[in-house]
Amino acid sequence: MNKTQAAKQFNEAYIDLKEGEKSIFSRIVNKLFQVNYITKKKPGDTNDYRFILAYKEVFEAFFVLSDFELNIKREDEVVYIANENLYNHMRLRKTESVLLLVIRIIYQRKKDLITLDENVEIFLNEIHSELTRIGYLDHKRITKDKLKPALSFLRNYNIIDYIDKGLRDDARIKIYPTILYVTNLDSIKEVVQKLESYMEGGSEDNEEADED
Repeated sequence: MNKTQAAKQFNEAYIDLKEGEKSIFSRIVNKLFQVNYITKKKPGDTNDYRFILAYKEVFEAFFVLSDFELNIKREDEVVYIANENLYNHMRLRKTESVLLLVIRIIYQRKKDLITLDENVEIFLNEIHSELTRIGYLDHKRITKDKLKPALSFLRNYNIIDYIDKGLRDDARIKIYPTILYVTNLDSIKEVVQKLESYMEGGSEDNEEADED
């Protein structure tokens, strides 16, 4: 769809919305610009996910005009946007990148063991165990002053959710299927290879790494 077609489609679709629906549309657009990912599996996002599906044409047209692409992954109940010129890519700190990739590995391992309606949930000690297993931590732990901002960062983008109770080993972390589209990797083998590249590069937390 080119921008001329998008403008026509947006005008035709938007004008048919009721005033209340226009307000919901604006709120969801701003939400996508802020967090990028919406999933039906997150409490509070279910209705937004359904609204996007119900009014897909107006969302698609709007984002084409904004140089974004609306992606709807019904099989995982995820919606996200991607900028055609990669303007919305971020540079993550190494702790954030490693945590993201390890959570992706754990998610892949567990997602086949649950039903479609369930969420993948893990304990914090599983993350530390995985980091130790692959040799990243060398039998140490990520300190709380590094772990907390990294987990908060992932929560802010609807990748995980958790309740902060001192970040003890039994802290429960919910992983959303959005994790599949954050890493932009086709296989667990590639995830492991990327982790190995971080391990070879050292473990300084202030080092940055490119991520999609």
